Amino acid sequence: MSKKGFLLGVVLGGAAIATAVMKMDDDKKATLKAKAQQGIADFKDRAIDYAFYAADASEDFKAEAGQQYEDAKRKVADFADQYQAAKQETGASFGSSLDQATDSLRSELTKVEDDEADDPDIVIDGGAAYQDAAKATTSAAADATETAEKATDAPASVDTTADDAQPTDDTTPTK
Repeated sequence: MSKKGFLLGVVLGGAAIATAVMKMDDDKKATLKAKAQQGIADFKDRAIDYAFYAADASEDFKAEAGQQYEDAKRKVADFADQYQAAKQETGASFGSSLDQATDSLRSELTKVEDDEADDPDIVIDGGAAYQDAAKATTSAAADATETAEKATDAPASVDTTADDAQPTDDTTPTK
C-alpha cells in the first residue's frame, strides 16, 4: 500500500510541477532555469573542492607516513650500529652471551631448589597438611575424653543411656 501511495505522490507532484511550469511566462521560466543551472554548478564546485581537500589530506598523510618510516629506519640503523660496536668491543657473540645468561639462570635455580630442600618449615603438599591437622584434632578429642573419664571415675566401656537402663523383651506383644 505504501509503494502505491509513494508512486501516486510522485506522479501527482510531477504533474503539479509540470502544470505550474507550463503556466509560467517565458521570463520566469528563464529565471527558474538559470537558478537550477547555478545550483548544479555550485554543487559541482563543492564536489571538486572536496576532492581537492581529500587529495591534499592524502598527500599530507603520505608525507607524514614517509617521515615516520624514515625515522624508524634511522633508529633501527642506529641500533644495529650500536649493537655491532658493542659486539666488536666485547668480542662475544650473541650465542655465547645467551649461553652465559642460561648458565647463570640454571645456577640460580639450583640454589633456590637447594634452599627449599633444606628448609623443612615450608609445606608444599596441601594433603599432608590436612592429614596433620586431622591427627591433631583426633588426639585432642582423645585427650578430652580421657580427662572426662578420669574426672567421673567411670570406666570408658560403660554406657549409661536410657535404652540400657530398661531391658527390652522382644516376646511382649505390642498393642
